[in-house]
Amino acid sequence: MNNYIKEFSGYLGQLGATERDEVVSFYQEYLEDGGFETYDQAVGELGSPKQLARKVLADYSIRLLDGTASQAADPKPQSEVRTIWIIILAILSTPITIPIAVVVLGIMFAVLVSAVAIIFAAVVIVFSILLVAVVAIFFGISLIGTNGWVAMTYLGGGLAAIGAFLILIPALIWLIRGLIRGALSISKWLYAKLSRKNKAEERRDQ
Repeated sequence: MNNYIKEFSGYLGQLGATERDEVVSFYQEYLEDGGFETYDQAVGELGSPKQLARKVLADYSIRLLDGTASQAADPKPQSEVRTIWIIILAILSTPITIPIAVVVLGIMFAVLVSAVAIIFAAVVIVFSILLVAVVAIFFGISLIGTNGWVAMTYLGGGLAAIGAFLILIPALIWLIRGLIRGALSISKWLYAKLSRKNKAEERRDQ
């Protein structure tokens, strides 16, 4: 049992020291109270250390993001992306949910690929506008001494392109954030539908 707890604790590196100690203490006491003395007995009761750790990390990450949102703070995109990945690993770590999860995650992946393709195209368009602006301004400046009207046309077009670029950047950021939050919502919904409480959690909640 000690080997199980030690291995389990090793997979919880993403938790803070206090949270990790609390989680490890809870499951260690559960196994001791239940008389699960061997590694195999612990696996039969709670699943492998990696499976249990992935579920704990997913639950913790979701609670952390929900707590941030409830405090009217804006979660960082990096935290949201990391939580999505942790949730996916937790779903795929449970053998019972793998067949269903693979199908659902496959559909989700196809949707995400399409969304990423759209975002990539949007990024290319936005930065192409910036490139056009730079080229137009360069030509405008170079023509000031020889053809004033043409130079003004290039400069005006370049400044207009810069204005469009500055307007589109916030829209692009909003689109990316929306995609991440949509993927997070879908991941949390899937996790709630597909994950099951282990026996220790069921006993704790009784």
